[in-house]
Amino acid sequence: MKARDVIPHSAESIYDRLPRSAQTLALNLFGIRNRARMGAWNRYLDDIAFTERMDRSEQVTYVAERLRHTLEHAIRTVPRYKSHAHLLKELSDPSANAFSLLTEFPIVTKGEVIADQTAFLSTDPGSNRVVKTQTSGTTGTPFTTWMSKETFTRADALWWRRNLWSGHRSGDWIARLVGDPIVPIAESSPRKPWRISWVDRRIYLSTWHLNPVTAQEYLDVLDRRRPAFIMGYPSALEILSAFCLESGRSLTWRPRAVWYSSEAMLAHQREMIGRVFRAPIVGLYGCAERLISASQCGEGRFHLSLVDGFAEGQFGGLEATEPATITTLMNRAMPLIRFQLGDVLEFSPDEICPCGRTLPVMKPTMARQGDWLQTPSGQRVAPAALTLVFKDLPGVRRSQIVQVDDRTLEIHVDADEGAIAPVSELLKDRMSKVVSGEMEIRCVRDTKLTMDASGKVQFVVRRT
Repeated sequence: MKARDVIPHSAESIYDRLPRSAQTLALNLFGIRNRARMGAWNRYLDDIAFTERMDRSEQVTYVAERLRHTLEHAIRTVPRYKSHAHLLKELSDPSANAFSLLTEFPIVTKGEVIADQTAFLSTDPGSNRVVKTQTSGTTGTPFTTWMSKETFTRADALWWRRNLWSGHRSGDWIARLVGDPIVPIAESSPRKPWRISWVDRRIYLSTWHLNPVTAQEYLDVLDRRRPAFIMGYPSALEILSAFCLESGRSLTWRPRAVWYSSEAMLAHQREMIGRVFRAPIVGLYGCAERLISASQCGEGRFHLSLVDGFAEGQFGGLEATEPATITTLMNRAMPLIRFQLGDVLEFSPDEICPCGRTLPVMKPTMARQGDWLQTPSGQRVAPAALTLVFKDLPGVRRSQIVQVDDRTLEIHVDADEGAIAPVSELLKDRMSKVVSGEMEIRCVRDTKLTMDASGKVQFVVRRT
């Protein structure tokens, strides 16, 4: 569930003008709806539970059949794909090789869809109740996806499955630090920068107001309320943890798990968050387009869901592409075929997970294509390598790498003024080694790192 699901954009200005007590009431009224949604999520997950234990041949057959129906539906009802009508005869044959037929379709980019969205909308979406989701636009223009209400609910259920796998039970409290706009952003110093929904057991912490003072207030609330789980963006959890460590505080409570999503969890973030919360850190991979998802199990592996989308390379047959190429298996309103999501995903088709689930394994090295640095010689540096630059730096709360141009990098550091000088030269030296001395490195103190519209801090920003 994303921030705009909590407070719809059209109602946000009204919500912001309400007194705090009325805002809390609004969140609790939403909690009634949310509890109904959780019931629907659980029922759907029960229906697809069998997919978690299928052998590989059963998985391939299952996905191929869903793919065959998707391609046939797209050709018949989507303007962009009607030129592939010559494939209908083969697709009507249940024994047809759907994966081979998929390669007859061109790869589609976000830019193509944005340029002519109506060409990708089905004339027969399968439901009159069609809703839209929109990305935050961190890589440029926001991207809109249309889907039926049922598809939206089922996609959310797949995200919810991670929570169930890590032990969530009915009635458990969850603290959220994921960009929910529950405190007006324009309110610079709110008296209570959190809201509580007793109906669905949620503690909403404002990502937008996280600073040394509010961090201690958040930690007070967590110690007092003792939620079973805390969820957040890695960047938000990182800075809350940094403030906790700086203050010398030790929490009297520990959650059963820390949940993260929406950003890759970098090594230095995991180490800091683990020191503070002393609990398993469990990830979820999903996308606003609801094309594909993966939940992390107790063994630390990300398992693809099978039901929402097919990623080329997940079974080891079709070659994996970079960025990943995804075909929906669930969205009939806007059936995107061979769509380049923009994320770089790695698959381990032959890996057997000790957790007992047979769902395909995706390596947790997820990153957006734009998260890589590019040096003048063409060297590409992944976030996993960049995170080593920030290991064991005293006084640094969080950081952001900005590629200003082909030859210049800025390291933006959120730290007190006195902490900058001791780490600045060390940061520049480490980063210079990572980029093989090809770029000029600057270190900049920045206590307000750039957030996107969802309250996330992008680790790497490329302005080139």
